[in-house]
Amino acid sequence: MAEAQFEKALISKLESIGWTYRKDLSNVDAKKLIDNWRNVLYQNNKDKLNEPLSDSEFSQALTVIMSTRTAYEKQLLLVGTRGGGHIQIILDNGELCDLEIFRQDNIAGGTSSYEVVNQVRFTDLSRALTSKRVLDVLLLINGLPVAHIELKD
Repeated sequence: MAEAQFEKALISKLESIGWTYRKDLSNVDAKKLIDNWRNVLYQNNKDKLNEPLSDSEFSQALTVIMSTRTAYEKQLLLVGTRGGGHIQIILDNGELCDLEIFRQDNIAGGTSSYEVVNQVRFTDLSRALTSKRVLDVLLLINGLPVAHIELKD
C-alpha cells in the first residue's frame, strides 16, 4: 500500500472512532495550527476572558508551551495538579489569568475536541534540522498537537 493510501486509511480509521478530520487545517503552514489553538484556547476559557487573547497574552501562553522540554514537564503541563492542565498568563489589564488547556473530567468527551490533520508544513525551522519539513499526520486535542505520526511506504 502506498504511503498516501495508508494515510487516507489511517485518517478514516481515526474518524470511525470519534476523531474529526480537519481538512481546513490540512495541507497548510504550521502557523494556521497555531492560530487554531489560539481560537480553541479562547473558546474554552470564555468564562475568564472578556475578549479573544491579544497578541501579547497569546505570546505568553505560547512561550509556556514551547518552553517545556522533557516528557515529564509536558505531562505536568497537560495533566496538571488540579484536574487539568493550566497556563497562567497576565492579561493586558494586569490581572493574572489561569487558562485551562485540558479538563480531566472532559477527557474522551465533554468539551474536549479530538482532531486529525495531515501534511502540515513547517517552513521556518532552524537550519540544524532543515529549513522545511512536512508532517504526515498530527493528532490534536483541544487544538494542541499531542502526537505526530510519520508514515513510510
